[in-house]
Amino acid sequence: MKVTKDEIVAAARQLFREKGYAGASMQDLASLVGLRKASLYMRFPNKEALVPEVLALTLRETFPDEQLISGPWQVAYEAAIGGIAANLSTGKRCVGLHLAYGVGDDTPVAKEAVRDFFQSLRAFLSDILARAMPRETADTVAADALIRLEGATLLITVFDDTESMQRTARAVIRDATDAARAAQ
Repeated sequence: MKVTKDEIVAAARQLFREKGYAGASMQDLASLVGLRKASLYMRFPNKEALVPEVLALTLRETFPDEQLISGPWQVAYEAAIGGIAANLSTGKRCVGLHLAYGVGDDTPVAKEAVRDFFQSLRAFLSDILARAMPRETADTVAADALIRLEGATLLITVFDDTESMQRTARAVIRDATDAARAAQ
């Protein structure tokens, strides 16, 4: 059976969500995808090399329609927030957040990938918001939205409360609308 790179990366993401960076092993991954560990190492030299791939996949799935940014800011922002909320609700945990707590100076590639992931999320939201408000305000509103959405995953994980994510998404959209009005 041939296992694709995308299948390996998706399985690694699942493991990182469930076990965190430290808890997931290359042996766990090899077993999950049906490969020998040696075969897995031929594709990825180490666990750290999987982190940028996992986060890139997550970004692609979160924002599948790059044309979002070209429409009216409100429509684009709602779609972007909806994509983030759906990704977090489906996964029940943020893989980026799990990785952020599991990587450090001893894993510089992974640490940089996590930083880039969250910077990409924030920049994507901020670029949309900057069409309706000053850049500094857009950066703050985008960062606050991510903090609140990430926080809502706690209630999903602990209580299986997906409504909290929907409420949070509506609230951050409302906050952005209020900030845009205040900027006029």
